[in-house]
Amino acid sequence: MSPNITRTGFLEGPSRRGFKGSGAIELDMREVLRNMGILSNQIMPAKARRGLGKAGVALMVDAITVLDTVPIRRPGYPPEDGRIAGELRASGAVFVDGAKLSRTSVSYGEGATGMYQPELYGGTRIPRNSHEACVVFNAPYAASQHESFPQKTEPTAGTNYLGGKLGENAMRYIQMVARELKL
Repeated sequence: MSPNITRTGFLEGPSRRGFKGSGAIELDMREVLRNMGILSNQIMPAKARRGLGKAGVALMVDAITVLDTVPIRRPGYPPEDGRIAGELRASGAVFVDGAKLSRTSVSYGEGATGMYQPELYGGTRIPRNSHEACVVFNAPYAASQHESFPQKTEPTAGTNYLGGKLGENAMRYIQMVARELKL
């Protein structure tokens, strides 16, 4: 990329006032402006999405593998209700910018079927020129497990399995995004 710099004598036109032989320089910035547009409208948003995807996946995996983890089942869990232990863990998914599914947690479900895996992003609309990663655990009982059952049958599980990880590791997730944004 090289700007087109040309020397001219007297600059013509109503907005160009100069003197013959003054050595005025005209700088053609069209290529620079076009490349800046590509950088800000294509390259940086793609980098932001990639970084948010990595951070979202890290948060989801941390929620499943770092104490206190996503529960497998709650006390009094009736095995006859059709739920296989581990379906909550297998229902995790990461969506970036409300559209692209980055990764799921089906493989963490300890024999679960993944029947609660979301197929589409079901959250709020992402505003233009904004980027967001959404980590969800989609099993219908995810919220009640999170908030209403402090006692878990699995000793490593606990409440606040997602929000707690976000608070504890926020700087690590932010750094993941920042590394991707670096030119």
